[in-house]
Amino acid sequence: MKFALLTKVFPFEAAHHLPGHKGKCARLHGHSYRLEVTLGGPIKHKPGQSDDGMVMDFGDLSSFVRCSVIEQRDHQDLNAVTNIHTTAENLAHWIWDALLNRLYSDCGILRKNQLRERVNEWIAIR
Repeated sequence: MKFALLTKVFPFEAAHHLPGHKGKCARLHGHSYRLEVTLGGPIKHKPGQSDDGMVMDFGDLSSFVRCSVIEQRDHQDLNAVTNIHTTAENLAHWIWDALLNRLYSDCGILRKNQLRERVNEWIAIR
């Protein structure tokens, strides 16, 4: 059986602040986030079926992540919609938890999510 990893990128815009932080992040500010979701699993052998030769269709992964994470958070105040202390680390784990159970199935397993606040700053969860 052959296995593969597939990754899809999901950009979204959101604001947040870090109450009690000693730097400028204590004030409300925004990021152009970039969420990278990696799924791994067996390549399906289902001749004649739409997902033959795939771990998961990129379109299905896109629909799932957009519905589970992006649509409710894009152009929102993350402090208000997540109820967590919105550091990049906490947000990445919050997203991981939102995706993990639903992506752990026969279509593949969530292997990694990477959340970028800026081009050169990111958090990865595996």
